[in-house]
Amino acid sequence: MKPCTTIIFLLFISTASFCQTISTSTINASGGAAKNGYYQFEWSVGELALVDEMEVAGKLIVTNGFLQPYLVNPGSNDPNYFFSVDEIKIFPNPASRYVEINFFTKQKGRVTLELYDAIGQKVLSHEIICYGVDLIHRIPVTNLQNGSYILNINLNSNLGFPVKQGAYRIIKIQ
Repeated sequence: MKPCTTIIFLLFISTASFCQTISTSTINASGGAAKNGYYQFEWSVGELALVDEMEVAGKLIVTNGFLQPYLVNPGSNDPNYFFSVDEIKIFPNPASRYVEINFFTKQKGRVTLELYDAIGQKVLSHEIICYGVDLIHRIPVTNLQNGSYILNINLNSNLGFPVKQGAYRIIKIQ
């Protein structure tokens, strides 16, 4: 009876216990988060517990040890000629003070923003540089008349990728 009880006790302990595993992990030395309105920023300073160097044919040395952003699909670009729904967000619409444009495209280049009124006259033009990471740009609309406008956005890539474009209707209210 005693060996049977011991075996049952050991089985119970073995299924309820945890042990160490061999896997990569990150040790953060510092970090934090801040929130301002609907913007949220998070950062960390850390070191990978596994520090290693890999060499490929004496030409390329890859080291690991630091946290890196955008590692899900590094360098992936959408080759479409138009901005997808996930690449650009424009709000508030209708707008009274400003229109905010959030770029989530991974392509680099010069972005031209042009705002046209209902009869096709250009009322506003901005040029900004997109570095392939998230970018936020605000266009003031307080001095515009109430009505409907067309925002034309063109991305002229400097890396050989095709030009992206999009046209969005903006409504200006008081």
